[in-house]
Amino acid sequence: MATREVKAGDLRFAYESYGDGAEIFVLIHGWCSVRNFWGPVLADFAALGTCHNLDLVGHHPATLPAHVHDFDLVKVASMQAAAIKQIVGKKKVTVVGHSTGGLVALALGILHPGLVKRVVAIGPVVHGPVRGPLGFAKDLYKLNLHAALHLPFAFIRSLPDAFKNIFETGVHDSKAFFRRRDADKYVRAYREQMLNISPEVMGAWLTIIDKADLRPALTGSLLPTLFITGAHDRVVDPGQAREIARKMPNAAYHEYAASGHIPILEEEVECFANLKLWLQCH
Repeated sequence: MATREVKAGDLRFAYESYGDGAEIFVLIHGWCSVRNFWGPVLADFAALGTCHNLDLVGHHPATLPAHVHDFDLVKVASMQAAAIKQIVGKKKVTVVGHSTGGLVALALGILHPGLVKRVVAIGPVVHGPVRGPLGFAKDLYKLNLHAALHLPFAFIRSLPDAFKNIFETGVHDSKAFFRRRDADKYVRAYREQMLNISPEVMGAWLTIIDKADLRPALTGSLLPTLFITGAHDRVVDPGQAREIARKMPNAAYHEYAASGHIPILEEEVECFANLKLWLQCH
C-alpha cells in the first residue's frame, strides 16, 4: 500500500489507508514504535471498515516538532487530531491505540469529542510515572545527557538479534509468537523502521508519559471505550486500564490470559472476534 503524507501546521505525518467501509478507524502505534507494528492485523481492520495507519507525533517519518522538549499530552493530542482531520475531514472516527498510542487515543477521545466516536485502547498507558530503566532514560533526557539515549540504538544496530530478544519481552509466549509464519519478517521490518527514530524524541516522549494522568478526566466519562490488555503484560501494568475501566460507564475491559503487551497479535483471532461484538453494540 502506498504511503501518503499529510501536513498539520508545520508537521508532516505519513499514513497508509486500507479498506473502504463506512466505519473509519485510525491506528496509532506506541512509544519507540512504528506504523509497521500493525502490519499483521491491517487486513483484520480493513475488513471492519476504512483504516488509516498513522504516525505517532515525532516518530519517523513524521517530522520532528520544534520545541518538542516543552510538549505535554494536550499538545501532542492536538497535533495528532489536526493530522486526523486532514485525512477524514468532518467525519468521526474510532481511534485504536497501542501502549502510548492508547494514551493518545484516550486523550483524543476526551479532548476532541467532535472527532472521536469511540476508542480501543490496547495495553494502554493511563498515567505516569515512568519507572525502572525507562525512568532512568527519562532522567538522562531531563539532564540533557541526550548522547546516552543513542546507546540502545547503537546496541541494536550492532547486534541484529538484540531487537528480537527485546521484542520477546513484550509477548507472553515468545515461542508461540514466533511460530507465526509472518513473525520473523515482521520483526526484521519493525527493527529497520525503528532505527530511524530520533532518540531525543523518545526521551521527550518519556517525559510526556511521566507527567500524564488521564484518571481525573476519564472518571465518569461516557466515552465508549474498549480496553484490551494481556494478563502477563510486563511493559504496562494492566491494572491501569482495569482500574479506570471500572469508573467509566461505557467502558468494557477484556484481559487475555495468554498474552503479554500485544494481545492483538498474541491472541489475534479471539481479540478480533470480541472487538467485532463490541463494535456492534457501540
